Amino acid sequence: MPIYPTPDSYANNFTAPQAPGWDTPPTPGVNPAPAEEGPSVLGAAFRQYNLMAGLFNPAPDFEEQEGYNPFTDPAETRGYEPWATAFSDSRSPQQTASIKQRIDGENQDRQFLAESGAPGVLASIAAGVVDPVTIASLFVPGAQGGLVARVASNAAIAAGGTAISELALHQQQYTRTAEESLFHTAAGAVLGGMLGAGSHLLSPEVRNAAQTEIADSLRNLNTGGSVGAMNVPATTLAQETMRGPKVVNKVMNMTPLGRTMDSPSVTVRRTVQQLAENNLTTAKNLEGIATPSAAETQVRMWAREEAASAITANDGFAKFRAQGGTGSKLDFAEEVGRAMRRNDTSPNAVVQETAKALRPILDNIRTEMQSLGILADNIKVTGALSYFPRMYRQGEVIARRDEFRKIITDWWARGSKASQEDLDIAADEVINKIIGAMRPQDYANAFSVKLPGAAKSRSLNVPDDLLEPYLESDVRFVMQRHIRDAAPNIELTRNFGDSSMERVLKDIRDEYTEMMRNNPADQVMLNKRMQRDETDIMAMRDRLLGTYKMPDNPSATFVRAGNVLRNMNYLTKLGGMTVSAVPDLARAVMVNGFAKTFSAYGKWLARSPAWKANKQEMRKMGTALDIVLSDRSRAIADIADGFSQRSALESGLDYATGKFGNLTLMNQWNSFHKSLNGMNTADLILSATKSNARLAKLGIDDNMAARIQQQFNKHGKTVDGLRIGNSSAWDDPAVRAAFESAVVKDVNNTIVTPGIGDTPLWSSSQMGKLVFQFKSFIFGSYNRATAGGIQAGDAQFYYGLAMQLMLGAMTYAIKNTIAGRDVDYAPEKLVLEGVDRSGVLGPLMEFNNTLEKVSAGTLGFGPALGTGTQSRYASRNAIGSILGPSFDSMGKLSDIATGILSGDFDDKAVNSTRQLIPGQNLFWIAPTLNKVEEQLK
Repeated sequence: MPIYPTPDSYANNFTAPQAPGWDTPPTPGVNPAPAEEGPSVLGAAFRQYNLMAGLFNPAPDFEEQEGYNPFTDPAETRGYEPWATAFSDSRSPQQTASIKQRIDGENQDRQFLAESGAPGVLASIAAGVVDPVTIASLFVPGAQGGLVARVASNAAIAAGGTAISELALHQQQYTRTAEESLFHTAAGAVLGGMLGAGSHLLSPEVRNAAQTEIADSLRNLNTGGSVGAMNVPATTLAQETMRGPKVVNKVMNMTPLGRTMDSPSVTVRRTVQQLAENNLTTAKNLEGIATPSAAETQVRMWAREEAASAITANDGFAKFRAQGGTGSKLDFAEEVGRAMRRNDTSPNAVVQETAKALRPILDNIRTEMQSLGILADNIKVTGALSYFPRMYRQGEVIARRDEFRKIITDWWARGSKASQEDLDIAADEVINKIIGAMRPQDYANAFSVKLPGAAKSRSLNVPDDLLEPYLESDVRFVMQRHIRDAAPNIELTRNFGDSSMERVLKDIRDEYTEMMRNNPADQVMLNKRMQRDETDIMAMRDRLLGTYKMPDNPSATFVRAGNVLRNMNYLTKLGGMTVSAVPDLARAVMVNGFAKTFSAYGKWLARSPAWKANKQEMRKMGTALDIVLSDRSRAIADIADGFSQRSALESGLDYATGKFGNLTLMNQWNSFHKSLNGMNTADLILSATKSNARLAKLGIDDNMAARIQQQFNKHGKTVDGLRIGNSSAWDDPAVRAAFESAVVKDVNNTIVTPGIGDTPLWSSSQMGKLVFQFKSFIFGSYNRATAGGIQAGDAQFYYGLAMQLMLGAMTYAIKNTIAGRDVDYAPEKLVLEGVDRSGVLGPLMEFNNTLEKVSAGTLGFGPALGTGTQSRYASRNAIGSILGPSFDSMGKLSDIATGILSGDFDDKAVNSTRQLIPGQNLFWIAPTLNKVEEQLK
């Protein structure tokens, strides 16, 4: 089996663990009154920083109450959630009350010292100076000899002394965190090492003050140094605040991106910018501080590998046919897949050549995963001569389960002492894992089973050649799914250290714990906000991984029927999507202005060599590949690629949706405008000698701008007045990554491509996908175009907006003409249609249109202005306007059935039939179908 060996226990759900000690999820509440009023500054300092205070104030003994558990009644620990572990050893209500008093007293001491200013600092220093361990450490002899020896010795002594003191204080104080102790211990080591043998010349007071200052500095260091991650500056909450009117930004709170960027946690705000692609301008960008490159943008750049595999396979087939080969493209692709399991060898020279040409893509993925520690360096292929990702034809496994089981058990039975019954049970476990897999990665552990009598699970592999009838061999399909599965794991690990993001999730919890500790009155609100922020961050992570709200049983009829319905909706309802995209013309103006936009159009019209060179640049970056991948069309249609083809119908629909964007000309439109806008963005970046707010938003600060200039001067060229970076030849990988990521991000924001943070979380459920279909663009357009443009505040955004409204009105007129409906040229109607079609108000107009439809045209903007309902909902029924296009389609099926059963196939039934024909509203077919429909009525 050509998979990489995996651990016995293989977790794929990436669920963040709860804070230790939370045996029962506590309910937030209000702190009781503090046990002690008005502490003195010196007393508070000694209780916090001198272990003698704890020795002379031991905890009282309490009579144990049998069966008592402080977590049984949530009200008992309400308000003390950040210190839940403190109650784990409580054996009576009296002991619980005492612990709460201790916590209140410690919090009061901390707050009192913080508010005391200089006296508080001096008292803290004094308490630390006369700490017994501090005094004892002065008499510990250090190493003699050279500088290095003295530095190391004193650092060790200082660290050891501080660690002993911190350990004692940590045991005495419930509110003292491990982080505090770590920073103070590290500070002691740093100070001791810095002073070396000369430390005896300093008074204890001076040394303790210096150690406190170093601890504070260490605490404020940026901790985002994950593997391969961009070095994110330690910005403040104010610097991470979005620009623009609050009312505009608040609308984004319907989406996880908007909510997390409005979080009171600076860690959350930094994290979401590293995770989700966005078009937000923050206060830090005005200071020239760059927004980090998002993992989502980096994942999208893997489209170049995906496109390369598809193009290589297609070119190989063309050569195969030119040399007299017979068979379909699918037959050829499967032959290539089989060759890749056999060390890239085949009796056919073209098949072998194609397999060898695709091998570097798989090697590159493996190398990236090994460099980040996702895979071991010494990993070996098992089960085949060479690695080719194993993906199962789940439908075939389900249909021929007995035959598949027999292949497995027959192979296992060779030399095995296990009974046939035990082998059958183990084989069924394997089969259930296979048919229940939700993504390709889940297959990796399918054959890890535990036979009766065995101490633990082990991998009982079966060679690929035996299972080949049940394996996907279509090299195009397998390569695409493998890339889409591996890329998110790679980029999340690159940005956060691991794909579970566990480190940053802990940082978020720690920051909230600190906020709750410092703001007792706001604990309930902060606890709820922490939970919501964690939910949003993990949801966006899982959306990127493709696992968010995945069904427990992907084979369920409802799940598969929903996928079929959404694909059919795309084919029957979005034939006119290219006409609907006309307002995209204004997006270029809103971002780049009239002069640059129309200069780019001029280069295209003149067939300038700069245009051709730029197109190649964009494709190498992983953008403007829609003709091959249809990625934006499918994102707008809310169609997710399933990784397993289960039936001929599902396989055929998947293929049809991939090609439908070419029939609508939407893929050609997207590729063209992404190339055009990418050309302007790249030229802007390559011409900059220092950063500005826009470049900082794209991830480029002054230092990076200078490094990009160096690379451009070495490898780039100017063609017909346009700078071509030739970034694929750059010898500084970090600079290349920053430049290409900036271009791709700006292209996706200009030609709006919805992302993981742009839609409400409920829209990812199985029912939500049906209800929300075709609405992703509306939300994405608001987040990326409207809110992003207002935040940037450029003049070109506003005159581009006026152009977008005009083009929206023109789209209304064109679509009504194609559909055979009358066009209302009243100014108020054109303005309202322009607002709706442009997407400038995003979800607000979506709510309005639904209201107009369900109220039969009596409520909403249109009725208020006397212009009627919006044309975008003209073909939908009331149910469809609320519950989405799938229910609209089912309503039309009901109309057809009623007409057939009643014998009265009226105009409504005829129209419903027409609207369920795939491609019926393609702009080049619709006029003909209009005439046919009229004749049938």
